[in-house]
Amino acid sequence: MTRPTPHPPTTAPLPVPTEQAVYQGLSTDHYPWTDITIDLATRQVQGLSGVLDAEQGGRWARFVWRRGELLGGFTWGGQEVAWATTTLGLPRARVTLTAQDPRVAQLVWSSRARPTPPLNGAWPAPQAALIRAMFTGIVVGGGRASYWEGGQVIAGALPVPGAPCVTCSPYDDVSAEQLAAFWQALLAAVNRAVPLDSAWREICTRLCGTYVCLDPFAQEVVLRGGQLTLDPALDVQEFRPALLAALRATLARLGVRVSDLPLGELRARPEWAAAGLEQL
Repeated sequence: MTRPTPHPPTTAPLPVPTEQAVYQGLSTDHYPWTDITIDLATRQVQGLSGVLDAEQGGRWARFVWRRGELLGGFTWGGQEVAWATTTLGLPRARVTLTAQDPRVAQLVWSSRARPTPPLNGAWPAPQAALIRAMFTGIVVGGGRASYWEGGQVIAGALPVPGAPCVTCSPYDDVSAEQLAAFWQALLAAVNRAVPLDSAWREICTRLCGTYVCLDPFAQEVVLRGGQLTLDPALDVQEFRPALLAALRATLARLGVRVSDLPLGELRARPEWAAAGLEQL
């Protein structure tokens, strides 16, 4: 999918879905930061996945939680910002808290410092290319933002017809070769902890209707003895969502959680997020 030269990282927070707003435009004059902090601590214990936006006089900060974990806070250009700095620097803020799908929360956080390249053509002309490329990221146009995973919209609203659009994806910097090598190392490590072959074949047979490259007869994705072989002709947009779905389903079939596996060094690599493993 050919794209024009990327724009620099966004200087304003990208829109997030507001269907599950907990509070919107809440004034800290009437509901002080101390009360908001207590409220968030309670929600975090309850497993909050969500986004909090604070704005005052054009200055803003955004904080993101996923499944009860505070991923962090950031402001313009993706610069990270602490909670204490925000409450002191924005004493009379308007605060909005929205609950989000954990996948959306992860995309918001992972895309915080990413450039926003424009798509070719006004909406909906680029839609077919995004689906074909199994795009994962955020599409913004006409004041709307849609959140995508593997070429499917998982949340938000599509751009208005005729609107120019930009995209934001946390995975553009990782090459197909890097990602393929990472998956080979990952599946070898997982297989050393729990044999995958039998369950993997069963899952691939079940998923190949959705992810064609998993078709065992096509031999485009083959796992034997923990050794992964990928057809060099496969595009990253094809094998990335397929491998993620296959691993998720295989581990579920085996009753194993990713967090239980000895994958420390692999978790620290940038390819971990690019592979989508933060969603598991």
